[in-house]
Amino acid sequence: MLLSEIARHICGTLKGRDRDITGASTIEEAGPSDITFLANPKYRDKAGGSGAGGIIVGEDLDLPMSRIVTSNPYLCFARALDLLYPAKEHRPGISDMAFVHPEARVDSSAAIYPFVCIGENARIGKGCVIYPGCVIGDGAAIDEHTTLHPNVVIYEKCRIGKRCIIHSGVVIGSDGFGFVWDGERHVKIPQKGIVIIGDDVEIGSNCTIDRAALTITRIGSDVKMDNLVQIGHNVVVGDHTIIVAQSGVAGSSRIGRSVTLAAQSGVAGHITVGDGCTAAARAGIASDLPPGKVVSGFPAMDHMQWLRVQKAYKDLPRMLKRIRELERRLDSLEQD
Repeated sequence: MLLSEIARHICGTLKGRDRDITGASTIEEAGPSDITFLANPKYRDKAGGSGAGGIIVGEDLDLPMSRIVTSNPYLCFARALDLLYPAKEHRPGISDMAFVHPEARVDSSAAIYPFVCIGENARIGKGCVIYPGCVIGDGAAIDEHTTLHPNVVIYEKCRIGKRCIIHSGVVIGSDGFGFVWDGERHVKIPQKGIVIIGDDVEIGSNCTIDRAALTITRIGSDVKMDNLVQIGHNVVVGDHTIIVAQSGVAGSSRIGRSVTLAAQSGVAGHITVGDGCTAAARAGIASDLPPGKVVSGFPAMDHMQWLRVQKAYKDLPRMLKRIRELERRLDSLEQD
């Protein structure tokens, strides 16, 4: 594809010579037929030495290669990738090696691969792609243009929205962790609710989302989950929220809109995290957070306070030595 074509599709302005582009790569590894991008100013020096045939930038810099100038280089690079690497075409239809219950409804435009199992009264919308090894339980519903990668399990009656991407190994609708002690053993509390997932959600590999005990575990639209995230029963996650790898949300918590939970964050049960909050990596949230709060540490505290705590923490050995010295001097004065 010509650089001028790419510029037109991503609403950028081409500066320099037009040329053919066949792929994309990093600044360091791009060759003459590749396009790359520069969004972070600290990589500007590397861009000058890049062998790329073209680069997407936020301003017209003095660089040796052709430039496409845009207001948002990273976003436009993502759109350029869609142009250069179009999505795989899937042949509609149900494989002879798949099992589809006679009472299930599968749209004729859906692609159902071998070894898929679709239960009674399940519904698969138009344009869906269900890869091998997936299991869709009785009464589950998957809306249009959603993709399930290999070995995804959707338990009975759970509902998935439009244009979702669910990666391998995800389990949606398994029982929530509910038990009560009867004096001799743990008695299981039946988990009879469901999971409802909104539109345009992406769920990374090996995430688990528990069904509610009685009502709904709800994941809003445009939520993005990294790999290995655990969502407990009765949790509600608001629209546009990002949850990064190895984070966990305990049962009945409420996560607001546009929240960011960085890697290995933890949210205790029955907690409310307000809209727009950010939790730094490994933060442990044990109490409600008002909207817009930025927290770090365990237990989580205001991020700026946490930075001061960390500064003091590294000085503790010196401070302890100083305190002991002062104690000895005080003892000496008292003896005199």
